Amino acid sequence: MTQPRLPDIFPTGRPPLSAEEWRQWRSATLARFLDLMGEGPTQRPAPNVRVEKGIPEAGYTRRLISYDIEPNDKGWAWLLTPDRAGAPRPAVLCLHGTTADAKEACLGLGAHPGGSTGIAVHLVKRGFVTLAPDHFCAGQRLSPTGKPYDPTEFYARHPNWSEMGKNVYDCQQALDILAALPEVDPARLGCIGHSLGGYGTLFLAAVDERVQAAVCSCGITSWRVDPLRDNWSRTAPGRYRHFPKLRRYFEPGTELPLDIPDIMACVAPRALLNLSAVGNDSCFPIFEPFGDIYVQVERVYKLLKAAGKFGCYFHSETHSFNASPRALAYAWLQERLGLPVDVGGG
Repeated sequence: MTQPRLPDIFPTGRPPLSAEEWRQWRSATLARFLDLMGEGPTQRPAPNVRVEKGIPEAGYTRRLISYDIEPNDKGWAWLLTPDRAGAPRPAVLCLHGTTADAKEACLGLGAHPGGSTGIAVHLVKRGFVTLAPDHFCAGQRLSPTGKPYDPTEFYARHPNWSEMGKNVYDCQQALDILAALPEVDPARLGCIGHSLGGYGTLFLAAVDERVQAAVCSCGITSWRVDPLRDNWSRTAPGRYRHFPKLRRYFEPGTELPLDIPDIMACVAPRALLNLSAVGNDSCFPIFEPFGDIYVQVERVYKLLKAAGKFGCYFHSETHSFNASPRALAYAWLQERLGLPVDVGGG
């Protein structure tokens, strides 16, 4: 059955006629997105980074760090730095997918990489500083009684927030850490992720303009037409819920306050690469809207004279982040963040 075309992301049916009109549209869109994410802390504490251990590797050093995020809430991440000295270099935040291996997956460790296999290592070998944190529902951030991606304990502390609001907040703390490192150029920060890490990358880049280049693998859809959209606001206990406030729109079938294409457009004019499996992605089975999504977001980039800084790569490799899409993603980050593109590394 042919799917209906997506409504235009601009209410009048025409794009903004000036950069100022776009800024007004972006401000209003971000306000709706922030409301959807719910109510969390408004100020981040100083991260107070602690190096727990250091491990020399071939060509780089791997450090396990811990840091403060909220009261009684400590973050854990792998920080990878190249051995090559030189001027401050770009850095990339690497976000893992829904895997119990959490940050280990971004290093190619563990048994269930979840599409994140080794991305932090591949990028550090290309010359980036990389940081791979645990999602707050996984890895070392789980409490002794917690289960991976079960938000029960989180909502006991923050009943009016959302997992994705918390994730953006935590990722901004990770950007604070990267930006403060003497070996990092804070004007050249990127983010990359697959699945949960893919849309986590998109949502972070939309909200935080420090992200100058973002790569989202298998992380977008349209809430308006996705047959699995209930996964974005689940009701079953112990399941990751993403945005609880979406339920108030899904259940009565009322118009949504915004859709994922709107959020993508908020990243402009900064670099954004979307990688999507079309036709056989188990998490995002509908592929008809992807043409509309591309056209609508690209129109914003052209308006802002940033054509070429938005890209889409469609493949049929299922819900994965395999070698070909990864190679494209790494070259994109190298070009957009100012590293030579002829460096290998996985």
